[in-house]
Amino acid sequence: MKLNELTAYKDIAIQCHNFPDADTIACGYAVYKYLLSRGITAKLFYSGAKKITKANMLIMIKELGIPVEYTDKLDHVPELLVTVDCAYGESNVQHFDAKNIAVIDHHICKHQMPPLSEVRSSYGSCSTIIYKMLLDEGFDIDSDISLSTALYYGLYTDTNSFSELSHAADKDLRDFVKYDSQLITVLRNSVLSCEEMGIAAEALNGCVYMSDIGTALVEAKPCDPNILGFISDLLLQVDTVSDCVVFCRTGFGYKLSVRSCTNRINASEFVRYITENIGSGGGHADKAGGMITDSSSEIPVPELIRRKIISYFEETDIIRASDDNHITGLSPYVKQSITIGYIPSLDIVPEGTEILIRMLEADTTLRASSDTYIMVGISGEIYPINKSVFAQKYIPCDELPETEQEYPPTVIDTVNNIRIPLTDKIKGCTASGGSKILAKQLTRYTKVFTLWDPDHYLYGRPGDYLAVSANDSKDIYIVRRNIFEKTYLPDTEYTN
Repeated sequence: MKLNELTAYKDIAIQCHNFPDADTIACGYAVYKYLLSRGITAKLFYSGAKKITKANMLIMIKELGIPVEYTDKLDHVPELLVTVDCAYGESNVQHFDAKNIAVIDHHICKHQMPPLSEVRSSYGSCSTIIYKMLLDEGFDIDSDISLSTALYYGLYTDTNSFSELSHAADKDLRDFVKYDSQLITVLRNSVLSCEEMGIAAEALNGCVYMSDIGTALVEAKPCDPNILGFISDLLLQVDTVSDCVVFCRTGFGYKLSVRSCTNRINASEFVRYITENIGSGGGHADKAGGMITDSSSEIPVPELIRRKIISYFEETDIIRASDDNHITGLSPYVKQSITIGYIPSLDIVPEGTEILIRMLEADTTLRASSDTYIMVGISGEIYPINKSVFAQKYIPCDELPETEQEYPPTVIDTVNNIRIPLTDKIKGCTASGGSKILAKQLTRYTKVFTLWDPDHYLYGRPGDYLAVSANDSKDIYIVRRNIFEKTYLPDTEYTN
């Protein structure tokens, strides 16, 4: 759905979810401002059992001049009702009749969505969805500091102070939107109430410590997501706790906050494991968050989370390339001569410039040089490669690659804070024929600590492939199943 499709209607109401947070208010305000720019005055409101009382929310609404109202009934049936950061028919949205419905949300929705809907569950906030939709419309967000500040704060609160960013688009909103820094400072320091301090204390008192794996598990009463992060950060300061999971029930399901202070667990990957097939999650190596929205299991969600944590450790193998590994069941494969992309880093920025490679789920930083290229894979994945390694494995060609990409390959000039799309700079290349490996499909979750980065691991799921260089038994890595099956073929000419 595009925002301009809403302008086919003139009588529009915009509904935030019950017990509104900053994300839903920011999204409602953004849709309101967009419609106003198109000559349509819409009603912005929320409903439910209680009016807003949290200090940070009241300050946000007042200082940014957000015209949101509380109502328990509409004076007429609107031609179009737009729900933001929530879906019509869900339990956390007061029901109101409407002739037509539109939905903008980042949660996994249980009900069938109307034709007018934009749901992106991989995004960390609904504010990010609105941000991207406004950019697609050519809307100048930064010309309205109240709007840009609202969207920034909506993302900030929904991702626990940016510690749980789950998508590259979230990082774009964080990095490039202009905002009122003084107001954000005030809002940051107006989050905790005395009641919420009591919730944190009670939750910590009920902590379950799994001493055999060094993991702490805590359930808190329903509260602001930032409180979960506050509890998580306190838990990690306990000398015997190396990682923790803190969760609470919300109107959408269960919100999780995950922390890790060792390289044995990447918090982002850990929360994705816990929420796999029942929700979503993401973040950083040390801090991450997620949502469980599917409660159809006969097992209560708190018990389900506990079992998932235990199974994570029981069902995961660890391989360190520096050890003498005796990996069996490997078969020979050779890389296909399909066209993929590459870009010399000096085609992007001058030599010595620090650039951040923005990938779908992670960022990495390097300095541009004549020896550094950037590869673009068949799924739009990008990664750096040394020029000499490139020369050994690939041959430049005139054909341009065709990639499937959710997020266009992008780098950021960190000195000038400029976002540089790479799509128009990509050149084509094919494998030279010398890329031979030994591989097998994984049947268990697997972590591989590589030689080139022994402090962090590559994570493979069942169905992915464990790969070993045919020329170096210590060159061990993981290849995603969808990428492996498009780029490798059995090597019928292999001789050991």
